[in-house]
Amino acid sequence: MNQLKRHGLLIVGLTSAFVAQAETQWVTVAKSNESIQCESAGISPKTMKKELTEAKIPAKHARCGTDGMLYSAVCGAETGRLNLFDIPAKKLGDASELGFQPLGDWPDASEAPCEEEVAFEGNAAEISITGIGPAVDGKAYRKVLKTIGNAVADNVISRFIVYGYGVEGGFSGCVQEGRFAQPNAFSDVIKKLRAINADPSTTAYSVTAVDKCETSAPEINGVE
Repeated sequence: MNQLKRHGLLIVGLTSAFVAQAETQWVTVAKSNESIQCESAGISPKTMKKELTEAKIPAKHARCGTDGMLYSAVCGAETGRLNLFDIPAKKLGDASELGFQPLGDWPDASEAPCEEEVAFEGNAAEISITGIGPAVDGKAYRKVLKTIGNAVADNVISRFIVYGYGVEGGFSGCVQEGRFAQPNAFSDVIKKLRAINADPSTTAYSVTAVDKCETSAPEINGVE
């Protein structure tokens, strides 16, 4: 009888150990950093990690990578850069809902050194945030307006021109650096705008460098 008890305790102990091990297994997930050649260095791993932590998904070992695909060297094209994180395997489903995928889904992907964020060197930028069928991402839209509003109040932005409003919400317009803005202040505002994550399933969002803001509205798809 005692021998059976010992065997039973051993089985229970091994089962508990296997369960504990399964619960603490980690997997690597990846997501595009949304960088654009000549325009944006994309979302940093540190910033993107907040998407996971805010969804109560533990994340560690934030790093950079590439999807291994070839892209034409032309301004405005994608870069294939990825942000990588290790998360608990049991949280993979939750992470997938946020757009993260197992690294194995990219057969040619690999880790790569992170590229330094390139400072914004222009003095104007065109901003477009509009709904693409569903309504515009309200949270992202409010963040864009708040960021611009704060910059105007701080005299970093002297001109904010709205070209038009999206059919499904949002707007397209242009911001221009103020004459008395502190060095790098306008670049910092643009960096904050580019770090805003709009839901790509509902919203088209871009921040593009231009020489100056147009006085008349250019023709833009999805904007009236």
